[in-house]
Amino acid sequence: MIKSILFLLIISLNIFLPYQLAAVELKTGYAIYVPIYRCFYQIYGSTRDTYSLTSTACIHNTDPKQAIKVLCIDYYDSSGKLGKKFLDEPITIKPWNSKEITIQPSMEQEDFGANLIIRWKSDQPANSPLVEVLMTGQVLNRGVSFTTRGVEVKE
Repeated sequence: MIKSILFLLIISLNIFLPYQLAAVELKTGYAIYVPIYRCFYQIYGSTRDTYSLTSTACIHNTDPKQAIKVLCIDYYDSSGKLGKKFLDEPITIKPWNSKEITIQPSMEQEDFGANLIIRWKSDQPANSPLVEVLMTGQVLNRGVSFTTRGVEVKE
């Protein structure tokens, strides 16, 4: 009986342990890359129509105790050229707070795959911020919306 219970325990540990969440790694800062789609294409027969998108980026401080400082929010166009710096000076985001910026639709019809680079730091180790971008647009009487999420990058 004890051998059967021990066997079941070992089997259940092997099944469920790989599904445990990884431990959260606290950090003191890094860069976040966030893709932004400035337009989308619709093809009708042999013609391709381009529709612009408005983007709203939101930086969420996910730490319950530690404020973070956003050092820069830089916009790069689809060719990798720095297009705009959204911050003149660093901003502080308090615990559980967020900051948003809105990026107007592109007048350049071929500026499809742009991105934001967001650099942040914290005086003490903190949870990494969550950065998402909501893109919205309209085609005739129908709306289009979707999101992208930032990823950590090493510079």
